[in-house]
Amino acid sequence: MSVKYGLLGLLAREAQHGYELKRSFEQFTGGFWELNHGQIYQSLERLAADGLVNYTVESAENAPERKVYEVTEKGRLALDRWLERSNARVRPLRDELFVRLAVMASRPPQQLLALISEYRQTYSEHMRELTLAKRRSAQAEPAAEARSPAELEVEHMLLDAAIFHCEADLRWLDHCEAKLAARLKREAS
Repeated sequence: MSVKYGLLGLLAREAQHGYELKRSFEQFTGGFWELNHGQIYQSLERLAADGLVNYTVESAENAPERKVYEVTEKGRLALDRWLERSNARVRPLRDELFVRLAVMASRPPQQLLALISEYRQTYSEHMRELTLAKRRSAQAEPAAEARSPAELEVEHMLLDAAIFHCEADLRWLDHCEAKLAARLKREAS
């Protein structure tokens, strides 16, 4: 649902083709919500079928034809309705690690600790990437990036959210390690 309205919001700013929309969406979300091209084009086809966007086909010499999408009046109204209504809810906790831990519950704690260590390394690397992205974003000049100060401010808030989530995940991994270490100690005595 968010992708649909994110694309509508981007198209409400300016008409774009699919590759531009992919780049714009990823920049728009601070670079941490990546879409694949299939997802973009499937969403655009659905938006067009619903009458929320239309497109024109552009031809260029030595380049394939491309569809340039723009939001329709019906699309603007749908976007406005979506923006006006609150849909606040707690996001469900769905993570492959949760399923892995549940499946591995009866295995030796050392295997669980090895899995947690692998995830810690991944989360730590992600934290470094997010911190670097935030530092680069803070140094960006709004005019040079073709983004307004308000857009940069929101990008910083989104990066903060990703960093806070990563910190929480790392704290949870600490908690899991402590629980498993206590289990190992109990089993050893």
